[in-house]
Amino acid sequence: MVTDTFVRAIKGKKPAFVEKNGLPRYVILDWETYRVWEEKKEDMEDHIRFEIAMRESKGKEKISLTQIKKKYNLQ
Repeated sequence: MVTDTFVRAIKGKKPAFVEKNGLPRYVILDWETYRVWEEKKEDMEDHIRFEIAMRESKGKEKISLTQIKKKYNLQ
């Protein structure tokens, strides 16, 4: 049964689920699907961090990238 699940995951490029006691317990993904999902998850996390930073900086003085480069001698 688990072997069939692996074969479906490999051939179909869709997640396959292994159940235990009738409940989903494991997910099997091909590497490309996993990589795409992982990248999307990281993008969402970055977006959340950006939104939080923007919200926390609201009303605070901002400095330009040029000023930061000058302050830290980055050219």
